[in-house]
Amino acid sequence: MEIERVVAALAVPSDFLTDSLDLEERPRIEERNGAVLMVIHVPYDQLDVDSSSQDVKYRTIPMGIIHTKNHMITICKEELPFMKELFNGEMTLFETHLKTRNTLNVLSLTARAYIHFLATIEREITLAEKELAKSYRNSELYTLLYLNESLIYMVTSLKQMKFTMQKILQASNLELDEDDASVLDDVLIEIDQAYEVTEINQTNLNNIMDAYGNVIQNNVSQVLKLLASFTIILSVPMLIASIYGMNVPLPYQNASNAFWVVIVVMVLLTGLSTFVFYKKNYFSR
Repeated sequence: MEIERVVAALAVPSDFLTDSLDLEERPRIEERNGAVLMVIHVPYDQLDVDSSSQDVKYRTIPMGIIHTKNHMITICKEELPFMKELFNGEMTLFETHLKTRNTLNVLSLTARAYIHFLATIEREITLAEKELAKSYRNSELYTLLYLNESLIYMVTSLKQMKFTMQKILQASNLELDEDDASVLDDVLIEIDQAYEVTEINQTNLNNIMDAYGNVIQNNVSQVLKLLASFTIILSVPMLIASIYGMNVPLPYQNASNAFWVVIVVMVLLTGLSTFVFYKKNYFSR
């Protein structure tokens, strides 16, 4: 097993590796037997989910960064495309002996990834909102619901990431020179900005969902009120017709103009009922 080979070759505590693969693991930093484990949360796109209307497409996942005396190990359960750019040297020079600087680059890249994913979520929220303005379809409502869940994942992870970054600044788990401390400060600022943006988006999305919920509820009430109005109005001529359709003696049934009198009464009462409901705004949307 690959984990066992890494443990044997690099003398890394096995639970450092297994904890990093646990989807429920929270961001933290721990030092043991000369090895340092830093667990962070990184955003990722679930490629098996085609659209945010089907399921939660954007989630966060634990990623472990382990420092030993001579090695730096990164481990994650999912493949992260934006991390490939760093390790392949496409974004910056990746010098394997600079463990702390490489770790800070990973943290900085993670912060920018959060901002990128948040921008994507903002665009999807705007698009779903425009579609909802045209028609209230379930797919757009599910999109908002799943995007809100994505924001919950991110705001929770970013909050814990902030505490972890602050702990790194205050503790001595990682050897930080003046430049490294400055980079970590910048990373903390980026994480804090991403956290604030996520909170704002989550609040806005909750307000949007509440507003559309109220609009839908109001529309349903208006439709029910309109249907009730038509039911009452149509019941007036039906009631009169049913009375004069009975097989019993009725007033003026033998009169030559009885039929037209009944019709006129039905029309007048129906018109009066319609006028009353109209004045009470039962037909307005």
